[in-house]
Amino acid sequence: MTIQGFQRQMDWAKDSLLKMGGLVEEALDNAIRSLSSKDADLARQTIKGDKRLDALENEIEERCVKMLATRQPVAVDLRFLTSAIRISYYLERMGDQCVNLADRSLMLIPLEPMEFPRTLIEMGEVAKEMTRNCLEAFVHRDVMAAQAVCCRDDDLDNLNRQLLEEMIKWMMDEHRLIQRGVELILTGRHLERIGDEATNISEQVVYLVEGKVIRHPGLQEKEPDLCGRPKVTDV
Repeated sequence: MTIQGFQRQMDWAKDSLLKMGGLVEEALDNAIRSLSSKDADLARQTIKGDKRLDALENEIEERCVKMLATRQPVAVDLRFLTSAIRISYYLERMGDQCVNLADRSLMLIPLEPMEFPRTLIEMGEVAKEMTRNCLEAFVHRDVMAAQAVCCRDDDLDNLNRQLLEEMIKWMMDEHRLIQRGVELILTGRHLERIGDEATNISEQVVYLVEGKVIRHPGLQEKEPDLCGRPKVTDV
């Protein structure tokens, strides 16, 4: 493979990751709208579209592994290819969570209606924001933006805990609607997992730009994490 050919393959990998990101954003938006508007057709469209993400992940991984084997890149090219493989995996997992959200929508539609929880609406907005921002951080190789996404994950985790508390109280008061409450709890969990994957992508951006692994910050004792919080160590 010539230098020009290698660069074309690198450009293809970046473009393909951005294409995957666009598909994930579309799937997430459709899944959330199917939940709030009880749109079964939109939910089925989300589920059907997941095959495109699966195919892209497979192709990105195959081509990146081939470039690693044939070119034996170093420094930033090596980090880009290894990051591309990881990011494609995280994006595919985000697509799977969108399918799970669509499944929840199909389960909720025939059940006894209730007002859609405001906490879930807020979770959906945070999940979409994190997805969009982690992709922008990748495009611009913006470490500060990537770190901001990682810190935003705490907000989504807190909202998920709040939703769980709300649903438990609601199910205790409304025994006849327990199944709906369980489905909404699972919906919150899927949104929380999307935030986790967006955080994973952002951590890869930091690795790509700085060569720094921040996936397991607890290994660096006494050093504050990237959100400025002090480490909690065992006594």
